[in-house]
Amino acid sequence: MKKIALVVIIAITSWACVTLSLNYKLGTQAEMNKKWEEAIQFYEKASLENPKEPVYRLALIRARIGASLFHLQEARKLVAQGQKEEAKAEYAKAQSYNLRDTSIAREARVLTAETPKEPAPKKEKLEFPIKLKAKEDRLQLKFPAETGLKSILLALGKSAGINMLFDENFREMAFTTELADLSFEEALKSVCYATKNFYRIIDERTVIVVPDLPQKRMQYEVNAIRTFYLSNLKADAVQGYLMSMLIQRAQGKVPMLVFDKDLNSVTIRDTPQVLELAEKLINIWDKPKGEVLIDLEIMEVSRLKLRQLGVSFDQNVVGARYGAAPTDSTQTTSWFNLKGLDFSKSDNFSVSLPLAYLQFLESDTETKIVAQPRLPGVSDEEINYKVGQRIPMPMTQFSTFAAGGISNVPITSYQQQDVGIEVKIKPKVHFEKEVTLEMDIKVTSVGGKGYADIPIINTREIKNIMRFKDGETKLIGGLLRDEERKTLKGIPGLKDIPVLGRLFGAEDTTLEQTDVILTITPYIIRSIPLNPDDLKALWVDVESVTSGSGGLGGLEEALLDREINPDEAMRAIQRLQQNTAANQVALMPKNYEVPPNRPFNIVVNIRSNQEIGNISLALNYDARLVTLKEVREGGMTRQAGASAPFLKNIDNNAGVCTLGLSSPQLGKGIKGGGTLATLIFEGKSPGECMIGVTNVSAMSVSGQVISFQVDQSRITVR
Repeated sequence: MKKIALVVIIAITSWACVTLSLNYKLGTQAEMNKKWEEAIQFYEKASLENPKEPVYRLALIRARIGASLFHLQEARKLVAQGQKEEAKAEYAKAQSYNLRDTSIAREARVLTAETPKEPAPKKEKLEFPIKLKAKEDRLQLKFPAETGLKSILLALGKSAGINMLFDENFREMAFTTELADLSFEEALKSVCYATKNFYRIIDERTVIVVPDLPQKRMQYEVNAIRTFYLSNLKADAVQGYLMSMLIQRAQGKVPMLVFDKDLNSVTIRDTPQVLELAEKLINIWDKPKGEVLIDLEIMEVSRLKLRQLGVSFDQNVVGARYGAAPTDSTQTTSWFNLKGLDFSKSDNFSVSLPLAYLQFLESDTETKIVAQPRLPGVSDEEINYKVGQRIPMPMTQFSTFAAGGISNVPITSYQQQDVGIEVKIKPKVHFEKEVTLEMDIKVTSVGGKGYADIPIINTREIKNIMRFKDGETKLIGGLLRDEERKTLKGIPGLKDIPVLGRLFGAEDTTLEQTDVILTITPYIIRSIPLNPDDLKALWVDVESVTSGSGGLGGLEEALLDREINPDEAMRAIQRLQQNTAANQVALMPKNYEVPPNRPFNIVVNIRSNQEIGNISLALNYDARLVTLKEVREGGMTRQAGASAPFLKNIDNNAGVCTLGLSSPQLGKGIKGGGTLATLIFEGKSPGECMIGVTNVSAMSVSGQVISFQVDQSRITVR
C-alpha cells in the first residue's frame, strides 16, 4: 500500500512539473484583458515558484514592457490636455516598469517643462579664411556729383586703410552715391552690386575689384571643400538629389561631388554659398525614420459538431456465377447448384436480413487559437512574423519508365507547407502622429483529411491598408465561415416517410463554424524629428547675374564697354543671332513612338563654330512615362582627347539627366559637330513625354560665354 502511495505522489509531482502553474495562467488572462498590474503580480509569483522556468521570466518582461507602454501613452494624452502633474505620475509609472529605457525620462523632462530646453549650438558660417583689417570707423561719404567709379573705390579704400586693385577689364563709369553709417565691406558691397562688379580679398590690406562676368567669376571665385557624413540616407542617393538642386542654384554650373559608400559620406567642392545651401539641404533630408510598436491580437475560434441519429443497416450481397462447382470445400459452403434446388418446398428457402444499428451519437469539438505578438518596426520597412508548423504535402508527378515511353510512372515527392499564423506589415509614420499599416495577415490550420489522407488546409487571409492614430485600436471581424452538411442513408422509399422514416434510415449532420477576430493597435515609439528651421523656405543667394542658354551675355559684354549706338547695337545683335544659330544642341529623333517596356535611344548632338572649353547641360523628362537606363559617351569625348573628363548623372526620381564635358588641354577646345552622348530610355507607362534640354552652360577657351539653341524630342508611349 505504501509503495502505491509513493508512486501516486511521484506521478502527481511529475505532472505538476511539466504543466504550467496557475499563476502563469491567471497572468496570461490578465494580460489579454490589458490588466497589466495584475499580470505582473501573477507572473512574479510564477517566477518565484519556479525560478528556473524561462517562460515565466519572458512573460514577466513582456508584461512590464506592455505596462510601460500603456502608461507612456496615458502620459502623452495628459500632456496634450495640459494636465502636467497627472502626466508626471504616469511617466513615473512607465519609467518604473522599464528602467532601461532612458528616453522616457528625457521625454518627461521636456514635455513637463521640468528643466529649460538646452539651446542648440550655433553653427559657424563658412567664411573666407583671410579677414580684412580695415578701420572700424563707420564711413560717411557723399558723392552728389557724377564721379568716376575708380575714384569712388579709391576713396573708400583710403578712408579704411585698404589698398584697392582693379582687374584689367574693369569698366570706368560715372557714378553718384551716398554712403552713410556703413562699414568698409558694407559700402564696398553696395557699390559693387550697383555697378555689376564684385571684389576678391587678396590679403589683409588689399582688395581687387573685378567685373561681374561668368568667366571672371570662374577666374577669381574661391572654392571650398567640405565632407558631410550621413547617418540615415545613403550617400549615392543623396548625390543625385544634391546634383539637381545645386545645378539649379548655380544656373548650369556643375558642382563637384564625390561619395564614399564605406563611410557613407558626400564630399562637395564649390563656393561657400553652395556649400552652405548643401548643408541646409542635407540637414533637412538626413532624418531618422519613425519607429512603431504594433500590438496585434489574433483569435480564431473553431467549432465542429457531429450528430448521428436513426437506424443504420449493414450491406448484404446476393450473387450468381456460371461454371463448374469448385472442389475446395471452403468455397462451396455458400454456393448451391441450381440442379438440386426444389422451389416447391418452403424448407429449401432461407432469408438473410441486414443487421441494423440504432444510433444516438453526438460530438462537439471546440478549438481556440490565440496569438498576441508585439512587433517593433521602422517606417517604410516590412515586418515579417511567422509562427506555426510545417506539414508534408504529397506532390505526385508522372514520368516515363524509359526513353520515348508514355508518362505513366507516378513519382511522389513531399513539399513542406507552412501552417499557422503569418503576418506581413509595412508601417508608415506620418507627421500628424498617425500610422498607416499595409497588412497581409494569413491564418492557416489543418481542417481534416481528404482523399488519400491528404491534409485539408483552412486559410483565412486579410490584405488591407488602414490608417491609425497613435495608440488607436481597430477591430477586424466578420470572417465567419458556417458550414452544415446532412447525409441520409437507408432503405429507398421507406427512409423518406415523415417521422417513421428514421426507423428505416440514419441521418448524419455535420456543423462546422469558424470565426477569426483581429485587434490592431500601433504605438509610435519615435516620430520623424522636425524643428522649426526644417519648415522654413531656403532662400537661394543669387550674387551674380550669369547668362545661360539663350542669354544675352555676349551682347552685354559688347555694349557696356562703350556708349550705346543704335546702328552698332543692331550689328551686335545680328552677330549674336548668327553665332547662336550656328551653335545648337539637337536631339534625335524628333518624334518617336514606342510600346511600354521597350528600350529606345535619344542621341544628343552638338554643333558649334567656336572652340568649346567646357560645356554642361541638363535634360528633363517625365519619369512617370519613361525611365533613363544608361548614358553612353559619344564621339566628342574622343575628339577632346583620351583623358577628357565626361560627367553623367541620372536622377530618375526627379526626371533629370546632367551631362558635362571639358577639354583637358589649356587653350585648345572642341570645335565643329559631333555626338555628345546617347541616352538609352525605356517606355514605362502610356502617355506623351517631352525630352528637352533645359539648361546649357558653355564657355570658350578664352572664358567667353557661348550661347546655344536647344532642342527637344516628343516621345509617345502606347
